[in-house]
Amino acid sequence: MPFSSLKPLLCIGLFGWALSGCLDSDSSGSDSTSSSQPSNQYTPNQADWSTFDSKPFSGTTNTAHDPDSVGWISDADWEAAKWDGTTYDPTTMTQSEFAQAICPSGDTIRGIREVFYENQPFADNRNPTKAEVDEWHRIAINHVRALVGYTSEERQVKKDHCLFARALWGQQRKYTTQWDADYPGTEGSAYGPCQDSNNAHCGATFVPDLEDQAAYLPEGHAGCSATQGAEGVTSAPKSNIPWSIKWSRGFCRYLGSEGFWGGHVGPFFHRENFGFSFWDRNQVEDSNAILRAKWSGQLMSNQYTNPN
Repeated sequence: MPFSSLKPLLCIGLFGWALSGCLDSDSSGSDSTSSSQPSNQYTPNQADWSTFDSKPFSGTTNTAHDPDSVGWISDADWEAAKWDGTTYDPTTMTQSEFAQAICPSGDTIRGIREVFYENQPFADNRNPTKAEVDEWHRIAINHVRALVGYTSEERQVKKDHCLFARALWGQQRKYTTQWDADYPGTEGSAYGPCQDSNNAHCGATFVPDLEDQAAYLPEGHAGCSATQGAEGVTSAPKSNIPWSIKWSRGFCRYLGSEGFWGGHVGPFFHRENFGFSFWDRNQVEDSNAILRAKWSGQLMSNQYTNPN
C-alpha cells in the first residue's frame, strides 16, 4: 500500500531525532515486584490482544500472521521487496528515494519477508504468543538497521521490560480511567489524566507506584521509573493487519513523511532499548491499532550527516 493511502498519524513530537516524541524525566529504578509473567515475554499480560488475534481473520483475506499469509500483498510485491545486501546511504538519495528503497510499500520493508522465514519467530503462525511477537519486533528493527549498515553488536536494539510496561501504562492512562482515581494530575498533561485530551502523548510520563507495577513485570524485576528517552505515537497500524507486518506501517509512514533524520524515525536506528504497545480503540474490523513506542538507553551516533 503506498504512503499516500495511509491514514494520518496521531503524532506530536519535538524536532530532531535525539528528541523524538516526548522527553521523559530522568530517574532511576528501584527494587520491587513479582508476577506470573514469563521473563522472555515483554508485553505485559494485561495488554488486551484479543481483537488482534481475531480481526485479521474476520474475512478470507488473511490466513495467518506470517508474510505469505497476508492476502493483499502479492508474490510479485514481495519479490520486488527482496534485499540484495545493498547498504542504503540516505545522504546520496532524496527523502522519497530513500523511503522507497527501505519501504517499497507502506506494508513491505525491504528484505523483511526473508528475515521472517530465516528466523521462524512464531511456532504457530496462526497463533503467535506475546513473547514471540516481542522477539520478532526486535529482529525486525535490527534488520532495518542493517539496511543502512548498522550491524555491529553495540547497534543492536534490545527489549526492555520497563519500556514495554510503560508503553502500556501510557495507553491505559490515555484511553481509560483505570488509574485516575489513585493518580490525580493535570488533565491532558504528559502525566495525565487524559480524558477529553487531544494530546497524543498524554500519559507519556505516567508510571504507577511499585506496588501497582508488580503485576506487569516478571517476578523479581526491579521497579520502573520515568527514565529519559523518547516516545512516538502513531495510528498508522490497523487492528486487522497480521503481526508480521503490523508494526511496519507505523515505521514506513514515519519514514515516508519525515525521512531518515526525522524526529520519530531516529530512535528506530539509534536508540539502545525499546518497548512497544498496541492499542485497539474500538471494535470495528479495520480500526486503528495505536502504536506507542518507547525508547531509552544509549543514544548512538548517527553515521550519516544530514546534507540539509
